Amino acid sequence: MTASDNKNEARRGLFIKSKKLMLDQGEILYIESRAKKVEIHTVGALESIEIYATMEELEGQLGESFYRCHRAYLVNMAYITEYGKDNVTLTNGDQVYVAKKKYSEFVRAYKCYLQDGGVSSV
Repeated sequence: MTASDNKNEARRGLFIKSKKLMLDQGEILYIESRAKKVEIHTVGALESIEIYATMEELEGQLGESFYRCHRAYLVNMAYITEYGKDNVTLTNGDQVYVAKKKYSEFVRAYKCYLQDGGVSSV
């Protein structure tokens, strides 16, 4: 994947039927699962959007710049500023959990993302 592929991927949209809203994937910081709803945390004016959906559905629709680091979190790797053994810090200061069993895979995926032209927010 080239840097231009990453730019095209960032412009992909996520259509939210219940809200009749097309959301640019590049605007999504992370997605958090809360019981039968998910909360989509975004940059800008919207801040967050709550919808009925499963993480699996959203994970299937989003591109490779998103990573499921925990059963409850799906992060946009473009907004990661720091990561540790048990959490990821995003550009807005929010922290999300990284499952212990996913840590090594997450580090590999993040490094691949950066090598393939992804931009670190660090």
